[in-house]
Amino acid sequence: LCSLCLGHILCCLLSLGLLRSVSRAVDLIMAHFGSSRDPDEKMRLGNSSCSPTIAGLVLEHLCPTIQNILEDGLRDHKLDLIIGQRRNHSWSVVEVSTRIASTVT
Repeated sequence: LCSLCLGHILCCLLSLGLLRSVSRAVDLIMAHFGSSRDPDEKMRLGNSSCSPTIAGLVLEHLCPTIQNILEDGLRDHKLDLIIGQRRNHSWSVVEVSTRIASTVT
């Protein structure tokens, strides 16, 4: 992507408050891990079975934010040659992205 495209993307994210949401989610997660300097303790803090707080932070803050970013500007439906119109989902963005990444490598 060119710097102009990235600038436009960042501008859109900022205007919608999406970047602020990502920042807030990351700050909460960093604060969770920042409570200890011990590497073993940090491993425990990242394990949701030992520390359910991390699961809550990711599921309640980070995942919805990422979903909102993926859905931003996503059309409700897309035209399918066989089925006709079908609903677009944020997961479709992930699937297409992984296909593109696997063809590049």
